[in-house]
Amino acid sequence: MYRRQRRAHETMDYEVVEEIIYGLESGILFGMASVISKMGFVFLEQGFSKMLVPTCLTISICCSATGFYYQTRGLKHGRAIVLSTCAAVASIVTGVLAGMLALGERLPSAPAARFSLLLGWLLIVVGVILLVSSTWLLRHLPRPFRHFKQSSADRNLSLIRTGSLRLRDPNPTAVIHAATLHHLISSPSKEKA
Repeated sequence: MYRRQRRAHETMDYEVVEEIIYGLESGILFGMASVISKMGFVFLEQGFSKMLVPTCLTISICCSATGFYYQTRGLKHGRAIVLSTCAAVASIVTGVLAGMLALGERLPSAPAARFSLLLGWLLIVVGVILLVSSTWLLRHLPRPFRHFKQSSADRNLSLIRTGSLRLRDPNPTAVIHAATLHHLISSPSKEKA
């Protein structure tokens, strides 16, 4: 029994790491796509060849397409909230860092604006960390909080058992048989013929 729980725990950790990696990969590619497309126009303004604009836009489109591929692959196996949040944070950070390093953009010069910007980034990163590690945090809550969490779940279960709360299925799934789909799809075409 202990080995089974350990294996399930290791699998869960691997899935979380996989979600984070796919999110970071797609976010970095999205951020780089936006920076590369802007670089083409910056090169044009600085007097470089006009062929750099379509080249940069083509590279940008390829980066975006690859980012969508990694994001879709991650969504196939992982949780959408974790993956999308990691992708958004990675895209923002990559865009800002690449903009500062490659395009010469600067952070706000006013101390209050710079502090607010950095504090916002810090809160976003802490939020992502809390989101990713939420199952681990729930397991390590102090006993009074765990008891409260369990008692509210028990209360919901008792409502379901007594029938005062009507639910069809505690774990709803959409299962449609192929014959029903075939009937629905073939009906309008028969009417047209």
